[in-house]
Amino acid sequence: MAAALPGPVSPLFGIGLYTDGREQVPFEIGWAEFGRDVRWAHRVLDTWGIGEADHVLISTPNFEGPWASPLVRALRDRRTVHSNSEPYSWDVGRSATFLRLLRFKAFIAMSGETATGLLRQPDCAEALAALAPIWARPEALGPLRAAGLDPAVFAMLGPALALECPRRAGAHVDPGEWRLSHGPEGVTLTTVGDRRHVVHELLVAPAGRLEQAPCPCGLPGPRLIPA
Repeated sequence: MAAALPGPVSPLFGIGLYTDGREQVPFEIGWAEFGRDVRWAHRVLDTWGIGEADHVLISTPNFEGPWASPLVRALRDRRTVHSNSEPYSWDVGRSATFLRLLRFKAFIAMSGETATGLLRQPDCAEALAALAPIWARPEALGPLRAAGLDPAVFAMLGPALALECPRRAGAHVDPGEWRLSHGPEGVTLTTVGDRRHVVHELLVAPAGRLEQAPCPCGLPGPRLIPA
């Protein structure tokens, strides 16, 4: 779309906003780094075998586009069908209706509110059990596991997105763009790629830990295991 517009193309894909302690921090995203993020998203999707004609349900509002857009672009590139719902309790009915009426391979970015609402509806149990993955936000992991499900981590870490592979041995970030480290207060994030916004030892998981052993899925780098 940007290339088709008359005049100069904006150097920015977009601008996001993350929280650092009590402070809201804006961050710019350039086109080149967006392209690299899309390629990384393809690698993660490959580990799950998500591809053409699969149907996924995505639960990210527009303001989370800076994290979700590379994943959505990768899904479109591979002709994966996607439907959308909101991650709030007032929209649980839409997610439930989708799950009742359509066959999905994956649920992306399930929130705690959505998980709680869906688990209260017995007729959604079979559809939830069939999803691979349920990529769940950290607050949704406990309720889903307590219900006997096996969710995978979907976590926004400052300006980065961490996604767990089928091994469920921690969430991956692209090590060509980000470095996860242990700091005195918890797991931190540092920019290592050529990105417009740079962070250095940003605290992203105070109670999390890192798994350093190579992941059998083949993706490189350490993984975050949230508390």
